Amino acid sequence: MNLDTRLGRFIWSAWLPVVIVTLWWVISANSVDPFFPPLSEIVARFRELWIFDLVPVHLLPSLRNLFLGYLLGAAIGLVAGAYLGASRNAYRYFEPLVDFLRSIPPVATVPIFILIYGLDSSMRVAAITFSTIFPVLIATIQGVRGTDPLLMDICKVFHLSRFDTLWRVRMPSAGPTIASGLRLALQIAFIVTIASELLGSGFGLGAFTLIATQSYMIVDGWTGVILLGLLGYALNLIFGLIEGRVMRWYFSQKKIASQV
Repeated sequence: MNLDTRLGRFIWSAWLPVVIVTLWWVISANSVDPFFPPLSEIVARFRELWIFDLVPVHLLPSLRNLFLGYLLGAAIGLVAGAYLGASRNAYRYFEPLVDFLRSIPPVATVPIFILIYGLDSSMRVAAITFSTIFPVLIATIQGVRGTDPLLMDICKVFHLSRFDTLWRVRMPSAGPTIASGLRLALQIAFIVTIASELLGSGFGLGAFTLIATQSYMIVDGWTGVILLGLLGYALNLIFGLIEGRVMRWYFSQKKIASQV
């Protein structure tokens, strides 16, 4: 991808947020509504709170729980999905359980984990892990089961073992589908991270935003909402960069195919 294309895509994706922020700045400039303060006041307060006084108190605990739960859930989903996708009998036995558990809204499981773990960080990590497992699990199963039959025939010709066939052929082939599941799981994990902090937690971005609004510290609450939006955008951007690096072969293949 050349520089012109990158710059063009950035401008095309950035114009709407720039317009919205500009309108917000202008419309709220003379606002006296306590629930809709001027954006300039929110930005000034944002600098006071988040560069960098409250970062170790609220931002770092949220990120720690998010990444720990996400990595644990992704690992479980990948391993379980690989073997369930490779074994039709195992998938047939576990399909009802998987369908039942994945139908539960992830946020709805937070009270259950509170009953089990209490209100400490282990509850939040467990809830995030659970919410991460199923998008990755389903994507991995679908990716492994959708392996090109020609690749499977080649594995038989070279007498590859089941282990080698699964981890050296079928899993790499399922990479694009798994990447989609990992992206979806990250978005769900981020939502569950914030939701789990709204219940009985004094630390984390969700807790900060809730406490600020309940205490009528409206400007502080707005800074929390803006930081949540920026963090969600940054996580999606970072995932895209990692995906582009790891899946470079796939995107190059798609680009060549589109030019034919």
